[in-house]
Amino acid sequence: MEQPQSKAPGGPTGEEAIKELQAKVKAVAQGPDAELLRQLVDLLYDRYLEHDTEPLTEEDWIAIREGQEAINRGEFISWEELEKELDL
Repeated sequence: MEQPQSKAPGGPTGEEAIKELQAKVKAVAQGPDAELLRQLVDLLYDRYLEHDTEPLTEEDWIAIREGQEAINRGEFISWEELEKELDL
């Protein structure tokens, strides 16, 4: 699998930047973090649709990473378990 090049700030712009981003997304989407990528893209896209111009804070990113680490350790409950716990 061809590895997308990592670019420092001031890297490509326009179509070149989009192609580079697409290559990176494709690479991650085919790996073990595919679900995390999907969730992050969904989160960012939902914010975009809501016209939320406030960027994620460092605390937001920490919470996202901690949540993913908990999932990776198996520290979660299923949707069905949550429904039962909440009497839904």
